[in-house]
Amino acid sequence: MRFLTEEDLRLLYRNAPFAEYHIEPGTRLTPGGRQFLNDRGIRVCGERASARPVAVGNAQAAGNAQVAGPLLPAAPTSPASSHELLALRRAQSIFLSTGAELLDCSVVTAGEVFELERVLASAAAGDFTREPECSACTGISAKNAGELLEDCFEVTGFHAQLEAGKEIVRLHGLRCELRCLEAELSGGRKRAVRTIINRLSQMICRAIGGTVCQRKD
Repeated sequence: MRFLTEEDLRLLYRNAPFAEYHIEPGTRLTPGGRQFLNDRGIRVCGERASARPVAVGNAQAAGNAQVAGPLLPAAPTSPASSHELLALRRAQSIFLSTGAELLDCSVVTAGEVFELERVLASAAAGDFTREPECSACTGISAKNAGELLEDCFEVTGFHAQLEAGKEIVRLHGLRCELRCLEAELSGGRKRAVRTIINRLSQMICRAIGGTVCQRKD
């Protein structure tokens, strides 16, 4: 019997994100491993109805804990509801419009916004293998990138008057739009939107030019 832990899944997901995990014969999920999949809206396939997660300690005590076999190709999960789809499509259009406006301010930032729009498109299709690249900072890391975090700081008129003011305000507008959208979603789509929100927070910090994280826990 092989036991799949949260750390095993985290490593596999980091190397090659997936939307489904196929349980091979003789493989069992630990409670932590199952929670990791549930938190990301990843569907578990091939598991017997009678199967139960096992505690990590029990697996290690038996001396036979092993990493599960290789993943099968990821496949999209169920499509979004009509309401979710409309809300996601609306957000996509706003991202495209904002990205076009940002071309006059920063081609790099505009390109990132267009890439985030593609993440939204994947989430709308039920494919959660595509996530924004969140470079670890003192406030956001791979551990909490999928959580609903508060803004690092309040964006005010002061920021709007900075050299990168237009860029900051537009990114903040996208973040506000997604906070409204996040409340309407569930499962993997909710997490996908949260990762984009947190990535936008990092982009706003970068636009300001500071080197010290301003997040206050």
